[in-house]
Amino acid sequence: MDHPIISKYLKLIEPLTIELKLELISRLTDSIKNSFKKSSDGKKELFNELFGAWSDIDDSLIEDIYSSRSISDKNISFE
Repeated sequence: MDHPIISKYLKLIEPLTIELKLELISRLTDSIKNSFKKSSDGKKELFNELFGAWSDIDDSLIEDIYSSRSISDKNISFE
């Protein structure tokens, strides 16, 4: 079952020449590529903003976090 929007676009595209269809494909492809590039650039920017966010934390806080961690020797049964 075709999506109604796609069906409408296909009715518009069908009478176009091959050259125009190829140009349309090219531009749609570029649009998709740009969308992916923008989303990955946003992630890179966020990563760069957060990079080193904990660098100014006092070493004693790091030691407190490590010392508060524990290993459980509790026997777990999955029966």
